[in-house]
Amino acid sequence: MKKRNMIKGYVLVILSAFLYGCMPLVTNYIYAEGINRESVVFLRNLLALPVLAALTWHQNRSLRISAKSLPVISLIALLGCCITPLLLYGSYQHIASGTATVFHFVYPAIVVLIGTVFLRKKLNSGMVIAIFLCVGGVCLFYNPAEPLDWTGCVLALSSGVVYAVYVVLLSVFQRKELSGFQLSFYIAIVCSCVMLAVCLLGNRLTLPSTATGWLLCILLSLMVSAGAVVMFQKGTFLIGGERASILSTVEPLTGVAMGVLVFHENISVGMGIGCVLVIAACILIAVFDKKNTPTPEQKSIDV
Repeated sequence: MKKRNMIKGYVLVILSAFLYGCMPLVTNYIYAEGINRESVVFLRNLLALPVLAALTWHQNRSLRISAKSLPVISLIALLGCCITPLLLYGSYQHIASGTATVFHFVYPAIVVLIGTVFLRKKLNSGMVIAIFLCVGGVCLFYNPAEPLDWTGCVLALSSGVVYAVYVVLLSVFQRKELSGFQLSFYIAIVCSCVMLAVCLLGNRLTLPSTATGWLLCILLSLMVSAGAVVMFQKGTFLIGGERASILSTVEPLTGVAMGVLVFHENISVGMGIGCVLVIAACILIAVFDKKNTPTPEQKSIDV
């Protein structure tokens, strides 16, 4: 049972990383429709609510939850689905998305650091090597010819730090009474309310004016809020925050693949080596887990 849960966790996290990797492609098309980043985050969560509610009811579960869970859920929502995308999207205005990705993806190392220092978790040699491989691999995606702007770098790095805290909170959150869809439903509600307030107060609310724009926003909400977020949460509960954060470095690989397939971009030697290192880190985790049979944070959760 443990082995099956571990494999399921690996698959869910990698699938979520694939969907997250496709997100910039869809988001760029949405931006072309004249919709700003704050409104994208708002619509991404709002439009997923009916789907998440329907999936919860399909499991014969009520949308009612205990009041004591709301403060933690709200904090998780703010960190992972509000503050992180705003910081990351904001960095794109100052530095190239590839450079921002490099700074953002320091978060696997931060997750491990938080777990080791504050949660007193022990690391095996395989985990340490995997961290160096994945962070080093992502760093090779950086193009030295791209100009650096300190504002963009700080925003992207901050997004990684905030997301790391989100992953740690998610991995230790006790939610036996909640299904994955219930948790995602309330995260989407919190994010929708917060982002609507941000858009209205800053006079930043822009809605699609065409059917294409609405369809793209619906597609993004299904991919991310009803897909990637749910799968990452489930995978994190099954295999732990450290493993989930390392496996999620498959995301920039997806971005590279999309660039080649859709935009016919060329892959540099450094990016090719980086892809190999990230894949090697993911394989290394699986190999060491099989040998050492670790005990990650596992809970019986229905998705």
